[in-house]
Amino acid sequence: MNAEAPGSFDANLRKRSRSSIGWTVTRFLSDQLFSFIVFVALARLLTRADIGAFSVMAFTAEAFRIVATAGLVQTIARRREITPAFLDTIYRSQQAFSFVSAFTIMLLAQPIADSMHAPNIALPLAVMSLVLPISSFGGTHMALRLREFGHRTTALRSVVGGLIGGTCAIVAAFCGLGLWSMVIQRIVTEVAGVVLSRGSYDWKPGWAFEWAILRGNLALNGSLIYVQLVFLATVRVQEIAIGAGIGLAAVGVYRTAWRVVELIGRGAIQPFTQVAVQTLARVKDELPELRRAYQWMISQSSAISFPALVGFGALAPVLVPGLFGAKWHDAGNLAQIFAFMALPFTLNFFASPSLSVLGASRSLILLSTTQFVLGFILTLAALPFGIFAVAISYVVRAYVTVPMQIVLLQRASGIRPSDTFRAIAAPLFASTAMGIFLALAMRLLSPELGGWWTILLLTVLGSLFYAAVLLAISREWRGRSKSILKRLRKGRS
Repeated sequence: MNAEAPGSFDANLRKRSRSSIGWTVTRFLSDQLFSFIVFVALARLLTRADIGAFSVMAFTAEAFRIVATAGLVQTIARRREITPAFLDTIYRSQQAFSFVSAFTIMLLAQPIADSMHAPNIALPLAVMSLVLPISSFGGTHMALRLREFGHRTTALRSVVGGLIGGTCAIVAAFCGLGLWSMVIQRIVTEVAGVVLSRGSYDWKPGWAFEWAILRGNLALNGSLIYVQLVFLATVRVQEIAIGAGIGLAAVGVYRTAWRVVELIGRGAIQPFTQVAVQTLARVKDELPELRRAYQWMISQSSAISFPALVGFGALAPVLVPGLFGAKWHDAGNLAQIFAFMALPFTLNFFASPSLSVLGASRSLILLSTTQFVLGFILTLAALPFGIFAVAISYVVRAYVTVPMQIVLLQRASGIRPSDTFRAIAAPLFASTAMGIFLALAMRLLSPELGGWWTILLLTVLGSLFYAAVLLAISREWRGRSKSILKRLRKGRS
């Protein structure tokens, strides 16, 4: 199996990237929409402590998932030529690491529960560790499919798995299973995903295992594993600190606020970053083409992520308690703070895969370590003042480290800070203007707020205002809009 030879960001690669982005967007929109519906239902049915407890459990499982995969599956996308021995080594190694990781979680479940002063989470955590060995049976198949820009398959896999798992979770919650309902959701979703992954690519694992291949890839991926673990800790250390210092109910409030922002951000950004790995890998040796591809990806993403996060932030104090119930009122105000993450959220999602594709492991290590250390210090300093102070400290940390990641990207790729900001300037200005517009509208309509018709009206007005400003200030986006309209007309004719 040979990858395509590296080339330019030409019409063909742009077309394949656009098609893959389209299917990935479809996947994320449907996946995130259904995940959001399930999360709303569970938040209404479960207690804040249940949500907080699962957050701690999910952090543990995700950390060990990173160790279990050891960055091995990601090498399938980067490798120019793959052999049967390479694939078998990747597949069998990931399986072995996954089983060892699951066993380790089972041993640590009780100590983790004791540290959180929540003995009731030990058994659910131990059972949830089974998702690691289950997922190892389909990861290589899906990576092979994605290598060929098969993002249509991932869309189907995600939608079907989410539908089955989410339905099981809601039924379990209605039956009074509490925390266990989310454990059931995770396991059922993983099983469905494995079945669909193995059916998506015609490859049968063998036993052509080679230690030399494993050692070489582990040495190559050591920095990637470290970076992934540190990035995860950077995002979730606040929840662990809140759980140990304040309580799981507070973790539930914090996690609910962040979860909603994360759903919106990931839905708007990850479809582009997932395809970016495949696209940038093909043009990484040609600076002009790399710059064009990067600017095109981040421009498209920011045009969606900026208004989505800013618009949600303006409406969050009313929208969140309206969706989740009055007990989540504080989560609405927290979500408004997190919405200020629109700029660093978008840039950070592109920095990591871009530096990874370029082989800038030292830059990734430096960036991730700085973010974690600074975030950890600010979290401990803010913790005595409550969860709102912790949220503010997280946003501050994100903005402080933005210049660093831009400079590191320039060193690794030659992509200048001006290239990045030129690509995002128009969406940034238009979404900021929209945020101010919505804030003023909220004040004017405050006596009338509370009805869903008002929220819907503000959403529509905000979207139209954003589009009008974006088209008014950007010749590039006016051209893109005309191009989209032409393609739509051709599709109808």
